[in-house]
Amino acid sequence: MTTNEQLQLGRAKNAALAFLERKISVPKIYIDALWDGQKIDVLAIDRDGVGDVHAVLLFSRKYTSDGRLDLAEQQNTVDALVERFSSIPANYKYIAAVDIEDGHFIALFQTAITEKLFSPDGIGRIGLLHINAAVEEEPEIQLKLRPERFRAKIAKLADEYVERHTADWEIRA
Repeated sequence: MTTNEQLQLGRAKNAALAFLERKISVPKIYIDALWDGQKIDVLAIDRDGVGDVHAVLLFSRKYTSDGRLDLAEQQNTVDALVERFSSIPANYKYIAAVDIEDGHFIALFQTAITEKLFSPDGIGRIGLLHINAAVEEEPEIQLKLRPERFRAKIAKLADEYVERHTADWEIRA
């Protein structure tokens, strides 16, 4: 990963943090969190640590040499992230596609919206975010597909996590 890509992905994580900050009531938000043994790019626990858990996994979109989005590469990456999410306990799950290079046509999130985004029992769907983190602009985030709540018995896990970790961002009363 180049230094520029690393910098822009960091900016995209901050944009995802701001997105979750607006979506939930009293968030505790963690960047690069180790949650239940897995690295999560942005993790948010609502209601000062006792509410719903939101998890975001980001990936950098790849383009061909002529500037077109590499759809096959993107589909493979999304499929791998969907598979990862099957073992991540969270109420709301998001995959964020990040554009980090200037000068590319910003295509809509183009992945096959299939049954793969749903939990096997149909209760829960992974949401899709698009983040434009081009160097010359402030990162822009768009919700392309709203997530649906997953079943997750994670109250104890959330309590323990909040107790042992300092949030990167939180509301202080």
